Amino acid sequence: MLSRFLIRDFALVDEVQLELASGLNVLTGETGAGKSILIDALGLVLGRRADPSDVRPGAAAAYIEAVFDLATDSTKTDSILKNYGVEPDESLIVSREVLGEGRSIARVNGRSVPVRALAELGAILVDVHGQSDHQSLFQRPRQLEYLDQFAELLDRRACVARLANELRVVRREIGSLQRDKNDMTREIERLSFEVEEIDSAQLQAGEGEALRQERSLLGNAERLQSLARTAAARLQADDSSTTEDVFGVVSEIAEEISSMDASVRGFADQASALQELSSDLALALHAYAERVEADADRLQQVDERLHMIGLLMQKYGDTTDDIVAYGEKARSRLLTIRNSDTRLEELKGREDQLAGELARQAEDLSERRRESAQDLATVVLEQLEDLNMPSAEFETRLERKPDPDGVVVDSDSPPVQFDESGVDLGEFLLSVNPGQPMRKLAEVASEGERSRILLGLKVVLADVDDTETLVFDEIDVGVGSRAGDIVGQKLAALAISHQVICITHLAPVAAFADVHFVVEKSESHGESRSRVLRLEGSDVVDEISAMSGASTMAGRRVARDLLSSAQSWKLARRSG
Repeated sequence: MLSRFLIRDFALVDEVQLELASGLNVLTGETGAGKSILIDALGLVLGRRADPSDVRPGAAAAYIEAVFDLATDSTKTDSILKNYGVEPDESLIVSREVLGEGRSIARVNGRSVPVRALAELGAILVDVHGQSDHQSLFQRPRQLEYLDQFAELLDRRACVARLANELRVVRREIGSLQRDKNDMTREIERLSFEVEEIDSAQLQAGEGEALRQERSLLGNAERLQSLARTAAARLQADDSSTTEDVFGVVSEIAEEISSMDASVRGFADQASALQELSSDLALALHAYAERVEADADRLQQVDERLHMIGLLMQKYGDTTDDIVAYGEKARSRLLTIRNSDTRLEELKGREDQLAGELARQAEDLSERRRESAQDLATVVLEQLEDLNMPSAEFETRLERKPDPDGVVVDSDSPPVQFDESGVDLGEFLLSVNPGQPMRKLAEVASEGERSRILLGLKVVLADVDDTETLVFDEIDVGVGSRAGDIVGQKLAALAISHQVICITHLAPVAAFADVHFVVEKSESHGESRSRVLRLEGSDVVDEISAMSGASTMAGRRVARDLLSSAQSWKLARRSG
């Protein structure tokens, strides 16, 4: 429930803090005092669009904060909180700050969240009913949901929703495959050519680099032979200054040094090794020169191969490894496309299966709705009779809309539209006076009648409506004082299972309050200010007396009688 509500620098409000209670919370005050501003502020903190006019003139920003004590079963709110990275807790602090230019900052438990998070939470936590016809009760999908709640069909409805969503997914994939068939034909041709071109090249890993090295060897064969033979000849020259003689002299000197100084014995060993290394190097160079030879035919083959690889690189990658990888990817895609016909047949089979099961489940749901619709009408009419509408008629109309893309529920009828709620389009209809045709709730002309219908339905659905806090903004508009007592009783009955917040102008309604607030407006330095006071004791009597239009002693007696009568009714109802 909504336990605390803070408003700062919003519209005409400087600062107001309400400590709300369970049961019936009533707000009263003169017309224009700013009672509906509180409802506007609640709407803002629950996700409605912010506007620069929300900020009180002269203030930098408006700030609204609502604190909710969560019910024992907080599964729905916990799920939303986790989606936005907020850790669930026993209480929920929702806030909205609106800056002067209209930009706003939304927070939940101190964590910044998108405004849509507030709207999602608000849809679960609070149901606001005002004088306009846009509230949830007048929306056809919501009316069908109310019927399902009343008939305890939400589990069956959830099963239908699962089937409907899965069928939509399957049909989207079928449509995608069918739309892509022409494109797939062209893609198959392209991929087949690419795979064949790459396969025919018979590329090996690292082949490009190996061929470039071989190309360098073949292209420079004569020069390599010349260099190797020259080096070998120098090492094996037979004149007096040959390297071999030099190494021999050096070796003899090293031996003589070593004989006189044993610490440098290594000189002789190193000189001997150099002499042997020189001989070995000369032999190796000679052998290399004999091995390297020019091969014009092989050079041409390598050039042609490198040219072919170069052309493939322009299309498929920078290296032969890249080309091979591209070919494997193309082959995999080609296999997927060629298997699409098989996949399409599988999907069509699944579509038939899902459509059949959905049709069966939806038809069962429809039948149960039809059975429960009459029961709902009976209890609603009882409530309307209590609310001085004895001649009213009420019914829930269930109909279906043909749709070639729907599901076949009846083999003798065309396919019908479906969604997560099934195949029914539900709507509440009402006739207020004898002989009048049944009309949509939203088309009922009288505001008073709308208010009473709404209240009656909310009482009927109280046990199945899981929204904990109900807000009524002058729901008693158009209702006379005689019917006000009945309206007060209905609100008090609702307040047994819900927290109810009600703005009213009727004294008989206000008398049923568990907590009574009054909204007052004052002028200061040419500016209007609204404030909210919690009334206790004699202040409650004075306010109800003023609402009755008489502040005299007689008016106070009337107020005390109203309060006493309301208190007696509540005690009897709650104990019974």
